[in-house]
Amino acid sequence: MKFLKIFIFNLLTIIFLIEAFSFVYFKMGLSISNYRPSYISNTTDTEAQWMTEYNPWGAWHKANGRAYKELRCFGVELIANSHGARDKERKIESKKSRVVVLGDSFVEGFGVSAHQRFTNKLEEFTGRPFLNFGASGDFGPLQYSILYQKLASKFDHSEVLVAILPDNDFTDNDPAHWIKINEAGYQQRYRPYWKQKNSNMDFSYFYPVKHPEQQITFADYRKKGGTAGASLKNRLQRFTWTYGVYRELRYYTRGSSLTAGTYSGYFDFSQQQLAATLYYLKQIKDNANGKPVSFFTIPRLSDLIRLQSEKSPLVQKLKEFAAANELSYIDLSESMIANTKKVTELFLPCDGHWSAFGHSVATEILSSKLFNHKN
Repeated sequence: MKFLKIFIFNLLTIIFLIEAFSFVYFKMGLSISNYRPSYISNTTDTEAQWMTEYNPWGAWHKANGRAYKELRCFGVELIANSHGARDKERKIESKKSRVVVLGDSFVEGFGVSAHQRFTNKLEEFTGRPFLNFGASGDFGPLQYSILYQKLASKFDHSEVLVAILPDNDFTDNDPAHWIKINEAGYQQRYRPYWKQKNSNMDFSYFYPVKHPEQQITFADYRKKGGTAGASLKNRLQRFTWTYGVYRELRYYTRGSSLTAGTYSGYFDFSQQQLAATLYYLKQIKDNANGKPVSFFTIPRLSDLIRLQSEKSPLVQKLKEFAAANELSYIDLSESMIANTKKVTELFLPCDGHWSAFGHSVATEILSSKLFNHKN
């Protein structure tokens, strides 16, 4: 019995010391992942439980929702305001000169804390509020347009900024693409797709499924597909600082999982996909009622690799479109290549979204070239 007591005491001591070491590791800022135990982050939902497809524009977030998202190289809190945007609370009415920002997961800030996103940094550097209406979940230009018309335009603002990600914005709302790569998702998810109306490249949109009777989340989709949410084991692990260190050690031993891929939206788009994107950009401008509208293109790693040896026809086409429609436009790729020694540092090492460094570089380019502000 005495031996058992000594063993238990020593075991608990070791566990306590490991947990204390892990706590110090994160508090000293040595972490790469921003990990926090569940009792610190005060979030119980997963990203899938936080994300919905109930609004006319499809993917969005629970109003006032709180969740946690983690991969091997990051862990971040996901907090939505009362309007469902991953942003601080914003009032509809304001006398300030505010900028509405539309886009996909890069705008939402996938994989980074909210204060590290380019919209938050632009707000800090320029002193102007940047209202973040970005969303993950296969979110494309058609959805930007609907979101702006139905929600974002209701907020007092003086300017609109749209982020275009050629990597998937050309395919996100293309029904032919979705039927080919994910027919089950096409027939299940409540999200809009474009449809060409005539030879003039005018478009309308449709929904393959009826509007849900109640709010549906991405977790609900997974349940229907037989995929469960976070396990009891994972929830217990996430209660400790030690689990965060374990995740990072596992990442370091396995190394970076970032790969470039072969597809490049700067080169491999179809003319119909480009026409649909431009059509909905034009709709955003029309719905802005004379407010200045700017847009910019975001390169992924596969784009940057090809752009170093090939010239993309896309950028010139977008410049011509912008000039013809009184829009401001810049492409981030040239400046990112010129100002970054190693382009892989722009992205999370276990994912293809921007790292905190990538958001900082984008902020410098956008603030100087679109908002005439030097950091």
